[in-house]
Amino acid sequence: MSAMKKTNILLGLLLSVSLMSCKTEKELTLMNNTNLNCGFDTFCRLDAYVSSEDEFNTYYNTMVDDFRYYHELFDIYNNYDGVNNIKTINDNAGKKTIEVDQNIIDLINLAKEISELSDGAFDITSGSLLKVWHNYRDEGKDLNNDGYYGNTPSIEELEAAASYRGYDHIIVDDDNNTVYIDDENISLDVGGIGKGYAVEKVAQHLESIGLKYGSVNGGGNQRIVNTKPDGSGFNVGIQNPRGENSSIIAVLKNQSNKAVVTSGDYQNYYIAKDNIVYSHIIDPSTLFPANHYYSVTIAIDDSGLADCLSTALFVLDYNEGLSLIEKIKEKYDKDIIVVWITSKPLSDSSIQSSIDNSQYITVTDNFKDQIVTD
Repeated sequence: MSAMKKTNILLGLLLSVSLMSCKTEKELTLMNNTNLNCGFDTFCRLDAYVSSEDEFNTYYNTMVDDFRYYHELFDIYNNYDGVNNIKTINDNAGKKTIEVDQNIIDLINLAKEISELSDGAFDITSGSLLKVWHNYRDEGKDLNNDGYYGNTPSIEELEAAASYRGYDHIIVDDDNNTVYIDDENISLDVGGIGKGYAVEKVAQHLESIGLKYGSVNGGGNQRIVNTKPDGSGFNVGIQNPRGENSSIIAVLKNQSNKAVVTSGDYQNYYIAKDNIVYSHIIDPSTLFPANHYYSVTIAIDDSGLADCLSTALFVLDYNEGLSLIEKIKEKYDKDIIVVWITSKPLSDSSIQSSIDNSQYITVTDNFKDQIVTD
């Protein structure tokens, strides 16, 4: 399910949470475990402050089961017995209405909202276009591994694929939990939101059954549950997009009840002629991979929202991104921290990285005090 990932586990974790093992006056101990077979073609990890190993295992097993459940719902490649998923919807485009789980309805409605707010910079109806790039990227990676450059699609091929998209072709019936695509050539690709949505739902479920302090990580999409037991927040590292071995270029300090998600050009890419790197994040307006930034990191109190916003902001230029941030704050009444990593400063407030002086870090103005860059 490689199209659904923003993080390549072979390249290391995007984000690392600073978690110190300790006991509190309530004798809570930090435990963690990672599963490499929980779906979304990536890992899932739980860090939790608990009173016993049995308590931790209850949360951990619930997390793994939940991730597998959402993986099946949002899969665009595989069928599962008794499950109407995104592939089911795509397979029946132009044919019939499909009754689906409420989570698919909610995911599509959220994706549509962000598409409208971002003027189409984020668009899950671009499945035909993304499939073209997915095929070229898979071929390109194989060629790169053999020492050759990958190929690129022609503009004619991209324009033909891009002609099949648009939310007006997706009919969602909220009352009856059904979805219908009225054009057989249009397909959904939820790679820019599915994993983040799942992380949010998993974290909410764990909290509802008793988890008070901890963190859920789905392939680098981090969701912090409350705080540490002593009331302090978590420090979240942002990966150096041009570094090696998952080195950290900056740290978001003292985060609580936040999801932290990064989109970057270094996570899933191939190299074509003239040594041009083509990442997996496609700009619907140009039909080619976006190249404004090395990475964009979002911190906001909803992982599904963070996931699609990181994609949209990676596609938009800086001023367009600032406009989208204001729209999000107005619509959802949420604080949002954005960290852009670039090859040149975006504003007078941009900070030259002390780790790598060829990179610059720009943070939304109200939250500069929450970033550490050295």
